[in-house]
Amino acid sequence: MTSITSSQSLVLDLPPSCIEFCPTSRDYFVVGTYFLEKKEQDASVENATGEEEEKSEDTDKKPQTRTGSLILFKIEGDEVKLISTTPTPYAILDIHFSPHDPTLLAVAASTGAVQLFRFSASSPALSPLSTYQFFSPEILVLSLAWHPTSSHILGVTASNGGVYTVDVSVAETGAQDTAKEILVHELEAWTLAFSHTGKEVWSGGDDATLRFSTLPPFSTSEEEENFLPTQWQDRRAHNAGVTAILPLANEPNILITGSYDDNIRILSCPQIGRKQVLAEENLEGGVWRLKLLTSSPNDGKYMVLASCMHAGTRIVAVTKDEGGEWGIEVLARFEEHKSMNYGSDVQPGSTDGGEQTVISTSFYDKLLCLWRFDLS
Repeated sequence: MTSITSSQSLVLDLPPSCIEFCPTSRDYFVVGTYFLEKKEQDASVENATGEEEEKSEDTDKKPQTRTGSLILFKIEGDEVKLISTTPTPYAILDIHFSPHDPTLLAVAASTGAVQLFRFSASSPALSPLSTYQFFSPEILVLSLAWHPTSSHILGVTASNGGVYTVDVSVAETGAQDTAKEILVHELEAWTLAFSHTGKEVWSGGDDATLRFSTLPPFSTSEEEENFLPTQWQDRRAHNAGVTAILPLANEPNILITGSYDDNIRILSCPQIGRKQVLAEENLEGGVWRLKLLTSSPNDGKYMVLASCMHAGTRIVAVTKDEGGEWGIEVLARFEEHKSMNYGSDVQPGSTDGGEQTVISTSFYDKLLCLWRFDLS
């Protein structure tokens, strides 16, 4: 196993929670930050590792203030250069560029809202667009995903346990901001993923449950109203909260999942019938996010970037042999982060393997690192 060192590292002003490269301008990437403003009575409270606690939220009914920012960076050689910082009146928990309009960025806010931004490479800059108040301000939007075929539909998960589809064309039509509930977890819903056809969605929650639902076509309101979904839930595969879901386009009913229990898993999840763990590997830290680096379905090989919370980042090979047996192998690790690695992403443009440029971040130490790994 290879141990990787960074080409550059820098400390940010606020804790980074998420990151994504700009699809159309591969040298630019955006970091979302999350800052919980401490109350005066809690200003000196820290846990044993020096990390800030949020325990007062459980004991004090007064809402705490969260703020954040969107930071635009550019990679020039082995250097990361700060381009701009856009403060936000909310903390940011997730960001994703639209596959339908790669200049459009959706932001998940701690105030129950989703806001859109426009990225311009000619400026370069991030310009704020519409804000959609889908939930009450005390509900956090924890994650989001663009629907793969309906350009105006997003999937979002929330701190109230709900999984929803939302329509971000309502500002143009004058309709009210509404969220349609698809699934419900007993605790926080951490993540969701659409199938590549957009006809199904999976979600994971703090209740250690993986949930599934088929979806309506979103073409007409009548079709949506008359639609009867197929749904299931699985509580056996994971030993803690489900935090990452990565469907494989060329492998129907196969998911790669991450969990607080430190394991990455390959799951067989048919709509009807038993759900089965086909392979699993302990990555030594909670597997918060998964990103597909390369895909070679004809050879049964998939390379995955895993953000592993207190364990740093891993490069993982997922393979399927000729007999249909799945396997997982950790190829490399990046462990310069001394805090929670919630956000990592790979620079677009090297899908055939070869050298990958990765930006990874960690939360409490506010560290951002540039490093490279050669998949060949």
